[in-house]
Amino acid sequence: MVKKHREVIWSKKAIDSLKDHYGRIAEDSISAAKKVRAEILRAVQEIPPYADKYQLDEYYPNNPGNIRRFFRWSYRIIYQVNESTIDILNVIHTSQEPNQE
Repeated sequence: MVKKHREVIWSKKAIDSLKDHYGRIAEDSISAAKKVRAEILRAVQEIPPYADKYQLDEYYPNNPGNIRRFFRWSYRIIYQVNESTIDILNVIHTSQEPNQE
């Protein structure tokens, strides 16, 4: 099986969410905030070429079958698998309502 290497593209919503989470964590600990951000960024970069590794996101409204998610600590990273890209759609804290996309 040939694995595709897709470009990872972050949506504005996902970037803003990650910045918000970083800011909240940094209020208590900048080093913890940096660690969480670095781990999320590292995990996202490891998605290609195994884009189908994680399960479909059952909470994503009207999921067309190519929106997946995985967890890092208390964060759900939602991404969409396309032919040539992996679009990071959002980073949601697990305490948030699951269908807030």
